[in-house]
Amino acid sequence: MNRYQFLCLAYVTFGSIFYGYDSGITTSILAYERFLIYFDLNATKIGAFNSAYYGGSFIGCMLNWYLPNKIGRLRTIQLSCAVAFVGISMQTAAKSFGVFCAGRVVGGIACGLVFSVCPTYASEISPPEIRGFVGGVYAVNINFAYMFTEWIGLGLYFIDSDVSWRLLLGLQLVPAVAMFAGSFWMPFSPRWLILKDRNEEALVVLKKMHSAPGHEDFPLREYHQIRAQIELDRSERLGVSSILSKKSYRKRLMIVVGAALFQQLTGVIPIQNYQVQVYQSLGFSNILSLVLTGIYGTVATASAVLAMLLCDRIGRRKLVFVAYGLMIPASLVLVILWSRFEASGNTNRGLGIGVVFAIYLFSCGYSGPMNTFWPTYSAEILPTSIRSFGVANSYLTFNGIVILLVQCTPLALEAISWRYFIVFLVMDFIFVVAFSIYCPETRMKTLEEIEALFGDHVAETPDGTGKHLTDEELKEPDVVVTENTNATEQSAEKNATSA
Repeated sequence: MNRYQFLCLAYVTFGSIFYGYDSGITTSILAYERFLIYFDLNATKIGAFNSAYYGGSFIGCMLNWYLPNKIGRLRTIQLSCAVAFVGISMQTAAKSFGVFCAGRVVGGIACGLVFSVCPTYASEISPPEIRGFVGGVYAVNINFAYMFTEWIGLGLYFIDSDVSWRLLLGLQLVPAVAMFAGSFWMPFSPRWLILKDRNEEALVVLKKMHSAPGHEDFPLREYHQIRAQIELDRSERLGVSSILSKKSYRKRLMIVVGAALFQQLTGVIPIQNYQVQVYQSLGFSNILSLVLTGIYGTVATASAVLAMLLCDRIGRRKLVFVAYGLMIPASLVLVILWSRFEASGNTNRGLGIGVVFAIYLFSCGYSGPMNTFWPTYSAEILPTSIRSFGVANSYLTFNGIVILLVQCTPLALEAISWRYFIVFLVMDFIFVVAFSIYCPETRMKTLEEIEALFGDHVAETPDGTGKHLTDEELKEPDVVVTENTNATEQSAEKNATSA
């Protein structure tokens, strides 16, 4: 990996900071008595403002059915940053609950845009041997932002004024500003450029990003492979509409949507977003609940770092089995210990501590392995023509389930407490069986080669297992002849590396 590619991937994976910070806010701010009193919050209102955010994110994902292919992955990110500025300003300055909720909706739209387009963008600029690692970096950023927010939330808790929660909300501007500023040094996705017949620009990006000593011809071979596959899809008229008629496309879309569905039915949202209420129900104070939440974020970050290092080594399937090998026992222990805690009259502190450790064990399974698997797999198994559409639908499903959960969880915790988590335990068993049957391994394969795993034709492969490239095909693509050919090439490079 050269320096330029490293910086590009660092930028794209930074997009998960949006979601990580916002998730942290949702958890921490519920311990702020001034915030609860200012908006006169109860279980219903708490569910409402959480639903408002994820409802906005749902809309953002819907917009990604169209925007990333129309204006490009990079322009979509820039648009999301601009929308985020408006939403964050509304939340931070809100004088009424209505304005606050409206700000959460607008902020959610921005998050939906950036959070679902970044995995698409990342997969399209990552070489196959580190694509899982890049997905792991995405997960690390989510969890690091969450952890950072929780510890910041603990510190701001001690400010005895409304500045505490307004500042916590206002800090959402930091990742938005950073993403917007960095976008002006980013290239367009080479696959999107070829999709738009901007072939010379695509080759410039591939050369700049994937050139390495001893592999000088790889970018050109990769260029031919991408272009051949896109042209094949065009000749067969494969696009979003083909999902209805092409079995392999339907299967892939069902996999990414199903993975998103069952990922959220692990119970992560009730555990993560409502930790403060869970810890308080176990007898812990507000401050100690915030400390325990910060520890949760730290454990999650450590888990994500480990998953990042393992994903390309052990593969996607084994990573998922590791995840559920931790989450299922953790959920089972959580239900048993919490039920015994309540049977003791909520007085057995040891059982309460046991529930906390079960939550941390669950985080080891979910926060790293599942947060690495999902953005990696959902983007890489989809062909270029429907990749942004399919990933958007995956995140659309994610947000739809989250809206349901954040709305009903406060009420469910009050009504049935630990029994609520039995539902998620059952869903875990169902997913493991379905995943083992329907989801193939994709480790170390190019995005175009993954087509073959689902029975589709691969136009050509860079390693010679498909169509062999002729000497004529290995020549540079033609550029428009002008008085100064070098100027034309420089112009292409400038266009490809500017926002």
